[in-house]
Amino acid sequence: MVKYIVFFIITFFMGFLSAIPVGAVQVEAARRALSGHLRAALMVSAGALAADLFYGIIAVYGLLPVLQQKKLMAYFWLFGGFFIILLGIRLFLQGLQTPDLRKAPHHIRHRGIAFFTGLSLGITNPMMILWWLIGERILMELGIVKSFTGNIAWNYLLFGGAGMFSYPCILSFTLYLLHRSLPQRFIMRISTFSALLLFVFALYMIVKSLIIIL
Repeated sequence: MVKYIVFFIITFFMGFLSAIPVGAVQVEAARRALSGHLRAALMVSAGALAADLFYGIIAVYGLLPVLQQKKLMAYFWLFGGFFIILLGIRLFLQGLQTPDLRKAPHHIRHRGIAFFTGLSLGITNPMMILWWLIGERILMELGIVKSFTGNIAWNYLLFGGAGMFSYPCILSFTLYLLHRSLPQRFIMRISTFSALLLFVFALYMIVKSLIIIL
């Protein structure tokens, strides 16, 4: 029983930590929360979680050999980089405008589009496979888990996924509660700053993928 509790805590904490670094998913969730669309923000995170769990299944159930090829993974990063650049351009143009955020564009508040956005951004990050494998190795080295079979594997995915989802949820709720007290101009500047973050993130992905491909 004690080992199971430790297993839950460590797995949840690793998932939580993996979601903290600022990336495209956090930017999209934050933008919707600041615009007053909490459910859409949560759907972005839910879409990203679906992609992360997909890679978790690949890692845990031994389907990794195909995606272990560096060049194949590099093409994922290259595609993801160009996709994020397009997203950043749209964000930057929006940041130059001053629309009424209470009448935000349909694609911002639409939960289906938000989920697909999160899923698309998450699926372009196959490096999450490495996170699942590292977590698996840590738990085995600590002697908490002997093998990832049956319920252990599914609980690993469940607890790790819960940690991944909890951080963007906390972030979204916090920004949603603050958005009414923030000046509209400041909120629009968030879009511009978010676009710059996306450009930097996309550049990193493209350069890293080209180095591997070439």
